Amino acid sequence: MRKLIYLILTVIFVACSSSDSSETESYDCNGDNPIYLANNGLTIKACEWSIVGDAGVIDGITYTVVDEAKLRDMVANQEDLTKVVTTKVINMSRMFYYLQTFNQDISSWDVSNVTNMEIMFDNTNSFNQPIGNWDLSSVNNLYGMFYNAQAFNQPIGNWDVSNVTNMSFMFSSSVFNQDISSWDVGKVTDMYGMFSSSIFNQEINNWNVSNVTTMGRLFYNATFFNQDISNWDVSSVTEMNNMFLGTAAAYNPFNQDITFWDVSSVIDMNGMFGSSVFNQDISNWDVSNVIDMSNMFIFTSSFNQDLSSWNVSNVSECSGFSYEASAWTLTQPIFTNCTP
Repeated sequence: MRKLIYLILTVIFVACSSSDSSETESYDCNGDNPIYLANNGLTIKACEWSIVGDAGVIDGITYTVVDEAKLRDMVANQEDLTKVVTTKVINMSRMFYYLQTFNQDISSWDVSNVTNMEIMFDNTNSFNQPIGNWDLSSVNNLYGMFYNAQAFNQPIGNWDVSNVTNMSFMFSSSVFNQDISSWDVGKVTDMYGMFSSSIFNQEINNWNVSNVTTMGRLFYNATFFNQDISNWDVSSVTEMNNMFLGTAAAYNPFNQDITFWDVSSVIDMNGMFGSSVFNQDISNWDVSNVIDMSNMFIFTSSFNQDLSSWNVSNVSECSGFSYEASAWTLTQPIFTNCTP
C-alpha cells in the first residue's frame, strides 16, 4: 500500500514539475525494488518509500536498507557492511572510532543525507578503501574525521565540502597526503589542528579561508608541509597560537612568504613560530590587536627580522617571546605591558 501511495504521488509530482533527466536517469522506484543504483554507477540508494529492513537487489547482489541504530549495531557486531544502504542515516559521528582492524569496502554507501562525520575514522589503523565518490554535500562537521588514521590515503579531492564549518583536527596525526586543492572551504570557521603532526604536503594556496576564525595549531609539528599559502585571506582569524610550532626538525620545514597576510584580527599568537626555521619579512604585519605573544619565537633557529615597527601596545602576555632565538640580532618589538 505504501508503495502504491508513493507511486501516485510521484506521478502527480512529475506531471506538475520539470525534472532533470541527468538526475533521474538511473532512478527507478516504481517497481518492487526498494533500492537503486545512482548515476555514478557506485552508490546504492534507497527509495523514499522504503523502510528499514527492506531488501533489494542490484546486479545480483542483495542489499538491506538500514538506519543509524541498525548500522551502529552491525558495526559493533563486526558484521558485513558492504551490502547496506545508508540513505536514511544522518549521523555517522564516531562510526568506526578506534576500530583498528576495520577495512571493509563501503564505497557504495549513500552519505548524501549525513550531516555529521566527526571522528568517524579516528584511530583506524587499517581502513584504506576508495570513498572518493561519497557525496558529502550535506555534511557540516568533519572534526577529527581521520585523526590518527594510520592507513587511509585515498583520493578525496572531488568531495563536496561546501557546507562544512568545522575541519579541526581532520587530518591530525594521519598519513593522508592527497590533492584537495579544489575543495570549497568557504564556510569553514574552525581549522584548529587540521594538519597537525601529519605528513600532508599538498597545494592549498587557492583555498578560500576568509571565514576561518581559528587556525591555532593548524600546522603544529607538520613535518612535511612547506607549501605556498601567501594567497590566504586570514583577515577573520583571531587565533594563530602554535600555528607553525615544532616544525624546526621537520623533513621539509615551513618557510614560506606570508608577508602580506592581514593579521589585524588576531588576538592570540602564542607560540606561533616556536621551534621553527621560519625567517620571512613580517615587519609590516598589523599586530595591534594581539594580546598574547608569549613564546611566539621561542627556540627559533633562523628568524632574524627587524620588528621594531610592530605596534604591540595591546600585548599583555609576552613571556618567552624570543627565548633561545639564537639567530635573532635585529631589533625586536618594544613591549610596554609585559616582560619578554
